[in-house]
Amino acid sequence: MAAVTIEEGSRAHRSLRWGTAAIGAALLVVLPLVIGDVSQIETLTQMVAYSVAILGLGLLTGHCGQISLGHSAFVGLGAYTTIILVADHNWPYLATIPVSVVICLLAGALVGVPALRIRGLYLATVTLAVAALFPVLVDKFPSFTGGPNGKFAPHEMAAPDWFFVDPYTVTGPATDHYYAVLAVAGLMFLVAANIVRGRVGRAMHAVRDAPLSAAASGIRVARVKIFAFAVSAAFAGVAGSLLVIQVPAVSDSRFDLYLSIFLLVALIAGGSGSILGAIPGAVIFVVLRTYMADWAESLDLLGGRPDGGQIVGIASGALLIAFVFLLPGGVVDGLGKLRRRVLEIVPRPPRGWEAHRFPVTDRSDQPTLERA
Repeated sequence: MAAVTIEEGSRAHRSLRWGTAAIGAALLVVLPLVIGDVSQIETLTQMVAYSVAILGLGLLTGHCGQISLGHSAFVGLGAYTTIILVADHNWPYLATIPVSVVICLLAGALVGVPALRIRGLYLATVTLAVAALFPVLVDKFPSFTGGPNGKFAPHEMAAPDWFFVDPYTVTGPATDHYYAVLAVAGLMFLVAANIVRGRVGRAMHAVRDAPLSAAASGIRVARVKIFAFAVSAAFAGVAGSLLVIQVPAVSDSRFDLYLSIFLLVALIAGGSGSILGAIPGAVIFVVLRTYMADWAESLDLLGGRPDGGQIVGIASGALLIAFVFLLPGGVVDGLGKLRRRVLEIVPRPPRGWEAHRFPVTDRSDQPTLERA
């Protein structure tokens, strides 16, 4: 039994939600100014960018029940869209994000078409082929994409004159990139929350839980699946553009098949059924891909141990197994269980429910079959 109980939708509940959101937003804004180290700020920027990609994968897998192992291709498509427009056509970085959204929406809708007839492992195989095919296509057109050597932007994204932080007196351009990525990511989280809570989100949940019953209820399952694939790919494309804002360089090895696998691991670890699960998932993702890989490489130099990629892969597999068995709902579900020990949020009964209750009367004087 929780120590404190709050009704859902009450003034106390709204104050708790808005207060928690305000504290979290303030912490994210102040955090780079407190840290001050450029490398750590760049790591935070990566976490924010990858959280958008994990968020998009969560909309598809966690909320619509469709398996995808090809999200690295959509992240790479958004990144290459931004780098090509910036390097070859001198576009501003932020202006390329809507273009990435449109291109990835169309690509996601095309990939979502096979989901109308196949599902499960067969759908995973199709999306896996998309992830494996993307680096091949990048290398196939080197004049356009840079090929195996990659493509670089001639300049970094600079902050406008009205920016509230002077990058030359704090930590350099890293703060510009962080706040730009944070602003776009915050907008994407708001969009995802509105989708999940709206009519389309309820339709996605119905398709995930019982597609036949959803179709019998009048939900157009085909449209819902294609919409989920398209929106999920758009989120991944935005994440790719944000990664280019942080580091203005792309290559085929940056968006390989391993990226899709790590995104899926991060989604399960963070919590596939929650919007906020993308945040701890991104933290786990960056820790595995960056800190653990650096630690493994240092072991290579010292004692000839297995290479960093093998250690990161082993750690990812062990982490995935541990979360599936010990914490299937992810980090967010575990934190929710801890919160419910102290604070319980109960549903508010509908208005006028007491007036519609049937009065309890004494029926001892009513005739029965035996008396009749």
